[in-house]
Amino acid sequence: MINHDTIKQAAESGTGLDHLTQGQVWAAYKASVKPKHLRQPMRHSVILLLASVEQKARQAFFGGVERDDAEEMISRAYDEQHPMFLRGPILETLQEGMETFFPDLKATAVDDDGNAVYRLDQLAKALGSTEEELLALAKEKGVDNRLQTKPIHTLH
Repeated sequence: MINHDTIKQAAESGTGLDHLTQGQVWAAYKASVKPKHLRQPMRHSVILLLASVEQKARQAFFGGVERDDAEEMISRAYDEQHPMFLRGPILETLQEGMETFFPDLKATAVDDDGNAVYRLDQLAKALGSTEEELLALAKEKGVDNRLQTKPIHTLH
């Protein structure tokens, strides 16, 4: 059933809803389209509106990124200003990679947003590095501000 709550929930989680694609759901949420206008068959004008809003989001997400710039795409995947329907597949792939290549590395906590938090010493060990080298690399890459400074909740 399509209503304001289901549209919001699907848009925030990056999922489709009934006959709407992930991108259409997000576009409908972003453009505040009334649920009654999203029922089948949709008007051509609504379809065009959703496509336009979705395309703008895609251009903002992918625009200006060099073809092989994985670092920038990963950065954008973690940037919550972009919609989850674009970020989600990259985040899933990163999670699968972590599970495949670092099966023994487990999160020790979560932050207030539910994101996994890893201990720096355990990351260094998994990567065959030292804490000092990782801190220096983070500073060099300009991501040292993303190191955890918020309260965390230890996992048991």
